[in-house]
Amino acid sequence: MMEEPAGKKTSNENLLATRKPRVLAVDDQADSLRLLEIRLKSAGMDCVCCRDGSSALELLKKEKFDVIILDVLMPVMDGFEVCRLIKEDENLKDIPVIFLTAQLEYSDRIKGLKVGGHDYLTKPVNQAELIARTDAALRVKYLQDKLKEQLENERKLGELRQKMLDEHWEKTIGQLSASLAHEINNPLAAALGNVQLLMIEHNFKEDTIKRLQAIEESLYRASKKLRSLLLIAHSTGTQELLSLDSLVNDLVTLANYKAIVNKVTIIPNADSGCKWLVDPGEIARACLYILNNAIEAVTGMPNATVAISTAVDGEWHVLKIADNGPGLSDEVKPKLFEAFYTTKGPLHYGVGLYLAKNIITNAGGRIEAVSPAGEYSTEFQIYLPAAKV
Repeated sequence: MMEEPAGKKTSNENLLATRKPRVLAVDDQADSLRLLEIRLKSAGMDCVCCRDGSSALELLKKEKFDVIILDVLMPVMDGFEVCRLIKEDENLKDIPVIFLTAQLEYSDRIKGLKVGGHDYLTKPVNQAELIARTDAALRVKYLQDKLKEQLENERKLGELRQKMLDEHWEKTIGQLSASLAHEINNPLAAALGNVQLLMIEHNFKEDTIKRLQAIEESLYRASKKLRSLLLIAHSTGTQELLSLDSLVNDLVTLANYKAIVNKVTIIPNADSGCKWLVDPGEIARACLYILNNAIEAVTGMPNATVAISTAVDGEWHVLKIADNGPGLSDEVKPKLFEAFYTTKGPLHYGVGLYLAKNIITNAGGRIEAVSPAGEYSTEFQIYLPAAKV
C-alpha cells in the first residue's frame, strides 16, 4: 500500500482550528516512538513522547491531550493497565486511546475494548492508516467535547431560568411583604401608643399593669420584626445613612428563627459609630445572603456559632460575619463568588454570594473571604466607605 505524502493536510485542522491537536505517543522502543513523532508532526499535529506508562500517567496529570497512542507490550506496566488507569480518572476518561501492537490477536482486541480502548494500529505503522485512525479519534474527541459543552450550557440555562423565576417570585413576595408590613404597621403603632397611654393616664391595679406591659412588649417585638422585614423587602433606590449596629440588629432579627431551628448561636457585636451611606434594602439583602450562608455552613456542627462584628479600617467601615464551620479549602476559594457555584448540593443554586458581591461592588465596596480567621474558620469582610456625617 502506498503511503500518503508526509506534508499532506488532514481533517483534524478543521476540527481544532484554534490550535494543533495534541497527541501523546507512548512506546518503550525509541525508534518506533521517533517515527510516530515525525509522521504525526508532518500531518500538522503536536506530538509528545513518553517511554513508559508511569511517566505517561504523570504527564497526563499536568498537560492536556486530545488522543493517546499507546503501545501494548511495555515492561513494568503494559498498555492495557495504563489505559485502565486513564479511564478510571474522571479528568482523563474521555481521551480516545489507540493501541499500538505488533501482534493483533482476537483476545487482545477484546481486552483492549474492555479496558476502554478506542482503536488499534499494527506495527509496522502505515502512514495513511496512522493519520486516518488518529483523525477519526480526534473527531470522536471533538464531538464528545461539543456534547459536554452543550449539556453544560443547557444545565446553566436551566439554572438561569430557575434563578430568574426565583427572583421574580422573590420580588413579587418582597412587594407584597412591604405592602402588608405597611398596612399592619399603622394599626400596630396605634395599638402600641394606646397601650402606653393607658398605663400612663390610668391608675390600674398592679395585675392589670403587668398584663398591659406584656401586651406592650409583644406589640414592640412585632413592630421590630416588621421594621426589619421592611428593610429587606423594600429598596428605595436612594442612598441613606445606615448605622451598622441597627443593620446588625435587623439581620439578627430576620435570621433568628433559622438560627434557632438549626441550633446556631448568633453573637452580635456592632459599633454604633460605624455608618454607611447606601441603599439600606440592597445592602441588607447582601448581608443577609452572607449571614444565611454562614448559618448553613455551621449547621449540624458542635457549638455552632456565627459572630457579627464591625471594625474601622482607615476610610472603610467593615462588617464582619464569621463562623466556626469547616472553613474554605484552597480549591473552593477562587470559585466562591462565581455564579452557580455551590458545595451544598440540591436546593442550593450558588447565587447568594454572587449576588452579594455584585450588590456590594455596585455600592462602591468590596467583599473578602478569609479562612482561617483567628478563632473562627471563615470570616466574610464587607468593606464600604465610611459615611461622612
